[in-house]
Amino acid sequence: MTTTFLSLEQLTDVYKIEQDWLFEKLLEKLNSHRHLILAADQGWGVQEYVSELGFQLAEKNPDIHICYMDIKTAHASTTLPGLFAAALSHRFPEITSRMEIDSSSMDTLRLPALIAKRKKIRVAVFLANSHLLHRFRNPFSFLRTLKLNLKNQKNCIFCLYGNNNQHFRDLVDYPGPLSGLGQLVELKHNPSKHRSTSIRKLFHDHEKNIGYTTSVHMSYMVDNHPFYLKLLAWHALIRTRHTCTLAIIENAMNDLIHHFDHRFYKIVESLTPKQLSFLKALTEGNQKLYSKDTRGKYQLGSTSNIARIKQSLEKKEMIDTGNRETVFTDPIFREWLRRRYFSRP
Repeated sequence: MTTTFLSLEQLTDVYKIEQDWLFEKLLEKLNSHRHLILAADQGWGVQEYVSELGFQLAEKNPDIHICYMDIKTAHASTTLPGLFAAALSHRFPEITSRMEIDSSSMDTLRLPALIAKRKKIRVAVFLANSHLLHRFRNPFSFLRTLKLNLKNQKNCIFCLYGNNNQHFRDLVDYPGPLSGLGQLVELKHNPSKHRSTSIRKLFHDHEKNIGYTTSVHMSYMVDNHPFYLKLLAWHALIRTRHTCTLAIIENAMNDLIHHFDHRFYKIVESLTPKQLSFLKALTEGNQKLYSKDTRGKYQLGSTSNIARIKQSLEKKEMIDTGNRETVFTDPIFREWLRRRYFSRP
């Protein structure tokens, strides 16, 4: 039976898939047994990013076996060794079933190296929500011990990842207890860089097609944001039988807007008329918000009043001005405002 679907190698040739050089660099570092600490802003989509990183790492290196752990379930330093034991026993039952494991012992942290030696493989351990390690009582001495137990294990790779907040930076930046465990990489959302590769791979994995131009269009619709792109891509995927079209993407976006309708109405009900006018100016593509024409058209008042509006909306996490331009933090909310709220008679 023949198939009309292209392999990833064929997709690369046909569509000239853009290279994510940071992604390739991280894969190279992990493959060369260098530990990593990844930090990203909350909502960035770090879980999806790391899942893809682990998938490609194992796919390109058959000797590497991945084990995922979630720090969220460990509420104290005494429970972390038990988490290691449980996660590794679930992932490698054929090895751990023949071992006597003391889940309360710090020696349990060296289980990955023992498993790698007995199976003659490499083990990569990904630790999610690592920013929560600060919750442990007096965490610094414990985390220094954790670093020593992880750092020099043979044939093992460790990748800690979590939210890029001050607690996490205090742990991983020098002289924090985890500094030196591995290279710290802060993942930043780039609003100008489309992520069409991840979309095409998602469709390819489900034996469906999406063209390069269509995938780029989908990425730009949600400002190339990893989390919202994943959300829109899944909604488009379940509506696609064979090949995704622009019409399918529009239907997916409209359904998302409808789904969040009640929540978004609650949000705008908490805003002042001036704040709504400011958001309307943004939805219509205005960036010269302090200009006399914009202030007059949208009745925004004085420049100092606009500064107060921006500050209040930033505190509500509705807008972000970190990249010079003022943008919506939630592109679905922006589209809801533009298509439904501000378009009402």
